[in-house]
Amino acid sequence: MLIDKLLFSDTVPTMMKKSLDFNSARHLLISNNIAQMDTPGYKASDVNFKSQLRDAIGSGSQLNLKTTHKNHFGPGMMALKNLSPLPHDENLLAKSNGNNVNIDYEMAKLAENQIDFSAVTQMMMKRGSTVRAAVTEQA
Repeated sequence: MLIDKLLFSDTVPTMMKKSLDFNSARHLLISNNIAQMDTPGYKASDVNFKSQLRDAIGSGSQLNLKTTHKNHFGPGMMALKNLSPLPHDENLLAKSNGNNVNIDYEMAKLAENQIDFSAVTQMMMKRGSTVRAAVTEQA
């Protein structure tokens, strides 16, 4: 089907979907951090989509290569599809009870995460409306 190829043939939709997956996982982690802010010994955790994406597509400290032909080698879809959120502990100063949750920092991360989620959602909607306009021949 032409619409399926147009929407899902490249890595952009998969990357957008993974970004939303990571935003959802990060939201849950941040919410849990806030809920546990008075629990003695609790260590805050977070997820870093950008670094995991760089690792998955192999662009960490390497050259970014772009394929110009379908037979060229490059990051495959499997690397993106297999990407899953891996939480890591935050290295923040702990209070006297061993808890390192900083409510101001967590609320800032929550706001940043919401902005990222909204931006990706808007990009997905724009992509869909562009395809819809192309299919119905609207300008």
